[in-house]
Amino acid sequence: MSKNDSKTTLYLSSSVRKALKRRVIDTDQTMSEYVDRAVAYAIAEDLEDIEAINKRRDEPTETLESFLKAIKADGLI
Repeated sequence: MSKNDSKTTLYLSSSVRKALKRRVIDTDQTMSEYVDRAVAYAIAEDLEDIEAINKRRDEPTETLESFLKAIKADGLI
């Protein structure tokens, strides 16, 4: 733990807590290390998704009905 770390209370379901305990044993990490990495990974993934959405924001859109019609015409469904 570093000086910049802060204490946080998390409420987990018993099944998630049990799975977490197993994973930290298997990966030789503390619960704090495992959860810190998992949350950081989830945030990074969200940021990648937001970036992709922003890049495609000005692309033309297609209705679901039009898309389904096109893939039916192509014999894909």
